[in-house]
Amino acid sequence: MKKLCVWSVMGAAMLCGIMAVMTSCSSKDKGAGGTEVLIETSEGDIVVRLYDDTPQHRDNFIRNVEAHAYDNRPFNRIVPEMVIQAGADEELAGAEKTLPAEIHYPRYFHRQGVLAAAREPDSINPERRSSALQWYIVTGKKYTSAELSELQALLYEGKVAARFEQLQHDNAEELSTLKVTNHAAHQDLLNRLQVEAEEDLAKNPPRPFSDVQRQAYARLGGAPHLDGDYTIFGEVVEGMPVALRIGRTPVDAKERPRRNVFIKRVTIK
Repeated sequence: MKKLCVWSVMGAAMLCGIMAVMTSCSSKDKGAGGTEVLIETSEGDIVVRLYDDTPQHRDNFIRNVEAHAYDNRPFNRIVPEMVIQAGADEELAGAEKTLPAEIHYPRYFHRQGVLAAAREPDSINPERRSSALQWYIVTGKKYTSAELSELQALLYEGKVAARFEQLQHDNAEELSTLKVTNHAAHQDLLNRLQVEAEEDLAKNPPRPFSDVQRQAYARLGGAPHLDGDYTIFGEVVEGMPVALRIGRTPVDAKERPRRNVFIKRVTIK
């Protein structure tokens, strides 16, 4: 983010820049949705607005709310400086188990306060279908431009590794047979799959962080490593301090809260 300047002209330019980020990261998102949902938690109230351009996720969330599937449910996963996650058990939800991805990246990215759907990893879910039951709110952390550039490189390596894992999954039967019958051929196939993974990512590398993203992650914070991989279908419009307070709850090694932090009731406003 640019430094504040005492000169009036540059100060005005900086103000315009900040307003542009706020418009890009908030007004545009808010204009994309109309349904507001009140989430009453043990720590206070959170209001989220659902986006209209993710209609399957919006409608699924509303169905679950109307079925009281989220009432009296705990926050079952808290990742410090990243997300708070909650949702419904399979037997309680009146929805299908997964939903088709509705990923609108880079329009929606993982800045602080967005509402998104959890999902299984690419290795077993290459279509990036969302859980119809579990959702999360991004609490996140702030990033400098240098940190984002370093993260960009790590994300590329991670996506190559994920693609390699997926290719191994797709060729699991052959790999299993060769591992027993022909060690050299087994290693040769692994090498070829690694090259294929690298070539696939070279054809479609991760999108660089835009100036809007960089300024939002510096000013608000977020979870940029999740960008483009999960469906974002809403945002917090009231009660973000409550979400951040929940995000500071102590957790165990499995990211489960050490004390009971829960949702009392969820209703359509």
